[in-house]
Parts: sequence; C-alpha cells; structure tokens
Amino acid sequence: MPMESLSFVFADRATVPGWLGTDVQGEVIQHILDVKPDRVLLITDETVDSLHHDYFAPLFKGSEADNMGETGACSNTSGLPEVDKLVLPCGDACKSWGNLTALMEWAFRVGATKRTLVLAFGGGALMNVSGLFASMLFRGSKLIYVPTTLLAMHDVTTSLKTSICFDGRKNNIGTFYAPLKILIDVAFCRTLPRGELFSGIGELAKNAALLGGKHAEGFSQALSKDRINSEHGGSGEEFAIDNATLSMLLALGIEAKMSILVADAYERTSGMIFEYGHTVSHAIEKAYGDGVVPHGLGVTYGMLSSSYAAEKLGIMSAADREEHDQLCWLLLKRWPLPSPMPSVEKVLALAMRDSKRGICGEADDEISDVLLRRMGDHVPTTTQNLSKFPCHLVEEWLVDMGFPREGQKQ
Repeated sequence: MPMESLSFVFADRATVPGWLGTDVQGEVIQHILDVKPDRVLLITDETVDSLHHDYFAPLFKGSEADNMGETGACSNTSGLPEVDKLVLPCGDACKSWGNLTALMEWAFRVGATKRTLVLAFGGGALMNVSGLFASMLFRGSKLIYVPTTLLAMHDVTTSLKTSICFDGRKNNIGTFYAPLKILIDVAFCRTLPRGELFSGIGELAKNAALLGGKHAEGFSQALSKDRINSEHGGSGEEFAIDNATLSMLLALGIEAKMSILVADAYERTSGMIFEYGHTVSHAIEKAYGDGVVPHGLGVTYGMLSSSYAAEKLGIMSAADREEHDQLCWLLLKRWPLPSPMPSVEKVLALAMRDSKRGICGEADDEISDVLLRRMGDHVPTTTQNLSKFPCHLVEEWLVDMGFPREGQKQ
C-alpha cells in the first residue's frame, strides 16, 4: 500500500509535507533521492544502527560493509549522492554539546555544502540534536526526519523544537527549525523494546488528559485489559499492540499536536499545554540518569504530580483527579519506577532548575507546570498557560510515591 500523505502545518511559519506507511523502505529512499542532494549526512544512533543498518543500503554502491570506511563515508556512482554516516550514543546521551560539536566538525571534514541533506534516522533525542545541527549548518540546511520510535513518530515530528541538554538540564539549548520532509515507516515499531513502546504511549496519555474526548477514549481502549486479553490470549499484564491499534494511536497523536500548533508554531501560548507533566518528568529522568526512565513514562509520572498539586490547590476535585490518575495508571502499572529511587531532594532540586523557570516569575519556594481542572480542561493563564504553585506540593507527592529522603535506606 502506498504511503499516505500528511501535512504538518505550523501556523504561518512552516508547512511540512509528510508521508506515513508500513514497510515502505523503497518509497522512503525515493523521497530522499527526489531532493537531489549532492551528499547525504546520515545521522543515527547505536541501537538503530545495530537493528536497521541496512535500511538505507540502496543509497550506497553495493553494501555498506564493502564501501564504507572507518569514517562512514562512501563515494557513489550511478547518480547517487555521496553518503556519510555518523553514529551517536543512544537516548539523551546524544544530546550534548560535545556531540553537536562533533557533528559540525564531521560535516566540514567530509565536504558538506549548501546542497547537502541532513538525514536524521532514529528516535526523538537523535532527531532533536540532528535538527539543531541542521538549523545551524550554513544557517539552515536541508533536513529530513525518519523516526524509528513511536514517541518520535507522533510527538517529535509534530514540533519545530530542536535541542541539546547542557549543564545537567534538559533541552536548555535549541532552536525552532522545520524539516524538508517527514517520512514515517511504522514497521520500525516492531523492534521497539518495551520501555520505548511505553514511552510513546506515555505522551499519548498526556494528550488524553489534556484534550479528553476521543483522545482519552482511544488511549483507554488501546490499554484496556479486556482488549489485550481477547486479542492476545493473556492475563492483560503483558502487552502487545496490533498494527490497527498502532495506526489509530499514531493518527490521534499527530492530530492532537497539530490541532494546536496550527495556531502556535513555537509552542509559546496554546501549544505550551503540551509541557504538561514535564517539569517533574525532566527532573525524574535526570535524577535517575539518562536512559533509565523513558521520557514518555516520566511524563506520565509527572502528570500524577501535577494532578496532586491541582487537587491540593482546590483546582481539581477528588473525583476528577481519580479519573485522571486512573488513566495514567493504565500505563504505569505496567512500568513501575525502578529501584533504587533517587532522593526527594535530588529530584526537587532538578525540578527547580527546569528550562521553563522564569516564565511565571516564580519565587524561590515556587515551581510551575500546566495544571488541569479536569481531563480536557486546562487552567488558562497569561504566563503561557503555566501556573506557579508552592514547591512543597511536589515534595509531598515525591514522598507519597516512595522517593526516599537523602540518607534514608531503601
């Protein structure tokens, strides 16, 4: 079946053509060749390279093994562009100043020009650093995203944000930059480990809570114990996802983001609602160490901290919080936080350094996040839809969740 065409409209800033399909390697490669670059800078990560190193083999003369030297360079004939490949570490480890510098040095070393195409082949973190690199190279180079994780397919492609992490903080250096094309081959989801699959589903939980309606219904249906039992003959504790459900979740995820960003390309007003749960999520992820807690799962835990604060502030009723949290636990019961847990003090200190800090003019004892009154009903504010509140509410939630105090044995 041919790839389905999509249009990613970021207000008046950019309209990016996209294509979606399953087992569509040939079409993906043709879309790349249609750009007619003089050279392709293929950026991937260690895991993707080990699983899918042959996906772009048709771009090379013969096999990669025969034609690529230690630098990953290949000189091609038959009208194919020259291809250079650089393999970065997995996850947030690739989003460093050092790796951004390495990308720049590599590009000029292999002879990149303004006709060169940057091809980002990997998950969300890989796409973040590759997008930042492309936005800076020659003040903006051609960029194509080929996402390989569920999270990247519906949550990263639907944003103009690029970033790296610096000084122990998440996403505090970056730009807004539009790719030339977005090419989604859903077949990559077949090789996702459990944590990465759940990470993509976690961001869908966020959309379900923010927008309610069909987004909440679709999420709940996908994680329903009855559905899993009937379709996969199990106890409901294991998890499998069929192609139809996966396609449904992807469609919902893309629609959720683009329905808002069509009016707010830079996610500074209405689009800021997609930061829901991220203040505590980023802190938990950094406190555990890069790669331990997948991002979408961290977001879902962060949502629980925000609903706790909302109820304590009298913004969300106990009944509405219970409905919200039950939706989160549909996923989180399948992925509990690992032990040993970082200390309350460590997580809270990281949360107080969140990259959004300052938008609300927080006092030293305040923190900020998007808050909800109920599912589908966020609290609007004049500070980019962020609300500030006492940080002791996050501290209380961390204690309730079992995070230890400093020096406390687990």
